[in-house]
Amino acid sequence: MSWYLTIRSDADYSRFTPTAPLVEFVAAISELRQTGPVTFEAAAGQPWVAVILAMCGPDGSYASDGAFVPTINVVELVCSDSADPMWYKALASRIAMFLGWSAFEDREERQI
Repeated sequence: MSWYLTIRSDADYSRFTPTAPLVEFVAAISELRQTGPVTFEAAAGQPWVAVILAMCGPDGSYASDGAFVPTINVVELVCSDSADPMWYKALASRIAMFLGWSAFEDREERQI
């Protein structure tokens, strides 16, 4: 099973950020490796994770084919139930701090 951490500026997903600086930042995180223009996964030896940079609607719905988009308004972490949740929360917090946004647990809509 998996669970989700969502990084966003606000509940309406109203703020966007340029994608290129964020890709550069996330690519420099040693726990991750880049798998596409806006997608990442866990580096060897790390807990399983998928990280998706996307553009979504005000309701939080998005579709990503992995193609580069110039601006994004959501970062989604797909996390494994079988690994330490604190590892995922720390990773999400680092990305959120870089953006000046907040990270939320989707299943409980609780800010981390």
